[in-house]
Amino acid sequence: MILIYTSKNIKHKAERVIQEHGTNDVCEICDNLNISILKSNLGRIKGFLQYYKKHHHYLIQVNQKYHNAKIIIAHELGHYFLHKNLNTFKMENCSLVLGEKLEHQANIFATELLLPDYVLANETTQLQNWSLDQIASFFQIPLFIVEHKIKHMNLLTPEKTVNQNILTALN
Repeated sequence: MILIYTSKNIKHKAERVIQEHGTNDVCEICDNLNISILKSNLGRIKGFLQYYKKHHHYLIQVNQKYHNAKIIIAHELGHYFLHKNLNTFKMENCSLVLGEKLEHQANIFATELLLPDYVLANETTQLQNWSLDQIASFFQIPLFIVEHKIKHMNLLTPEKTVNQNILTALN
C-alpha cells in the first residue's frame, strides 16, 4: 500500500523524528537508527538508500563528489521514514510521475529536517532584513532549501518582506 503524504504530514513526520532523536543532525540520527553512511563515487547519482534484507540493515550511499553530504543524507532519511517499505527503483521504472512524487516528498522531509521552524524562530531577530542567500549561508544549507521552506510557510507576499513574514509566522 502506498501512503499519500501531504507537505503538512511530512513536516509533522520530520518534527517527530527530531523530537524522538533530540536532534536534527542527520549523522546522529543515522547512528541512532544504526544506518551506515558510505561515501563512494556514484557517477551522476547523488545518493541512495539501500536495504540489506539478510542483515536487516540500511545503508545510505553518498556520492563523494557532492560537497554537502548532509543534504543527501537528509533526503535519503526522507525515503527511509516515508518510503522504506516501497521498492522505489521498481516504481520509478514503472511511473515517472510516481518517482518524481517520491523524490519531491523526500526533498520536503529533508527541508523540514534541516531547517525546522524552531531553528528559524530562534534566529528571527538576527535574520531581519537578510536576503534568502544570506539566510542559506548562515545555516550552511543550499538556497533551494531556504526557498522551499519559505514557500511552504507561505511567507512570500507582495505587501510584506520575507523577514516580516518569518517573524509573523513564527510568533
